[in-house]
Amino acid sequence: MRRLLVLPALAIALLLACRGPEPLPLSPPETAELKKPLIGTMALVFHFDNPIWRGPISGDIDGWIEFTSVGGWARGKAWLFAETWEIKAYDPGTEEIGPVLLSGTDEGVVSPNSDYRMNGVVTYAADGWTHLLGRNVHASGYITWIGEDPETAPGEFRIN
Repeated sequence: MRRLLVLPALAIALLLACRGPEPLPLSPPETAELKKPLIGTMALVFHFDNPIWRGPISGDIDGWIEFTSVGGWARGKAWLFAETWEIKAYDPGTEEIGPVLLSGTDEGVVSPNSDYRMNGVVTYAADGWTHLLGRNVHASGYITWIGEDPETAPGEFRIN
């Protein structure tokens, strides 16, 4: 009976002794400040060719954002969509669009009242932005119309 008590206790002691050193604290690039959500306000304009939505984004994220449709289908009165997105460097003074800083994929829905929501992920990040790779992305806003054609889609873009 005593042997039945000693063997599990010995096994637990060996596991605790062999588990290794405590992990180091987070390195400076992964501080709480970098983990907060980044939020940008989008001023998107509709185009009949891809990228279908384009425009400046400003706030925690400054640049030029473009959404390229990769599919869409109706479900009841809602419109479901899939797309890729890119945020590029942008100089509003010269309107010069530069290299891609971040990109990813998303899926979303446009409701009958023209509200849109999407969820996605960051799949590419240029140097200086790599801490955002794999982060979740959310966007929401509303679509304005000229007759039957979409015109603008102001909204919020968020990287969590």
